[in-house]
Amino acid sequence: MEKPKVAQRHLKLSRTQLELLTTCPRCFWLQNRHGVKQPKSFPYALNTAMDGLLKAEFDEYRAAGKPHPILTEHEVEAKLFDDVEKLEEWRNNFRGLRWIDPKTGHTLFGAVDDILEFPDDSLAVLDFKASGAREASVYPSYQLQMDVYTFLLQRLGYRTAPKAYFAFFMAVKDDGFHGRLPFRGQLLAVTPQPDHVYDLFKRAVALVESEQEPDAGAECDLCRWDGEAAKVSRERR
Repeated sequence: MEKPKVAQRHLKLSRTQLELLTTCPRCFWLQNRHGVKQPKSFPYALNTAMDGLLKAEFDEYRAAGKPHPILTEHEVEAKLFDDVEKLEEWRNNFRGLRWIDPKTGHTLFGAVDDILEFPDDSLAVLDFKASGAREASVYPSYQLQMDVYTFLLQRLGYRTAPKAYFAFFMAVKDDGFHGRLPFRGQLLAVTPQPDHVYDLFKRAVALVESEQEPDAGAECDLCRWDGEAAKVSRERR
């Protein structure tokens, strides 16, 4: 029987979709070609609350024309991006930093937490991370996040700074809870590597347009479970 063809369509790929591609090409292909999404995880309600509180706090300093204390403590000579209307668009999960590839017509986008502007007019992404760990760590997914956001800024015509920044706010658990959990801030700078992002984007587009099912990621628990469950079902028939 001839396989049904999947209609060509305009792709809108997010930063998280590129991350999924790097961890499991099969899950990425199933979701973006056939609409078979991974099961939803439990919502990170506490992280979402922290994200909203931090954005509101940084906005207060922006409105006052002052740098946030975490920037002055770490001697980052930049101001908070003052185009509030544009920042709101870039923060929006359904808009974000949005670039349409003129060669393919497909879209890559991602929503930022905040933007820093340096005296030379270059921009840097500032991302908030709430954590219960004792020390801040930049994981590969975090690095990719900055790579993609910096790529998008550049493609939209902005000059970018050599560094991007993670503002970590880590829970201080030494004195117990007592109805209130304090956090301490730590700023980590990373060097964005945007040059590989377009190749990754092209790889994602090519995979969605392919009829051939790719291999699962080596560490994909969902595909491992799917394979093992399918094996049990076949053996019981």
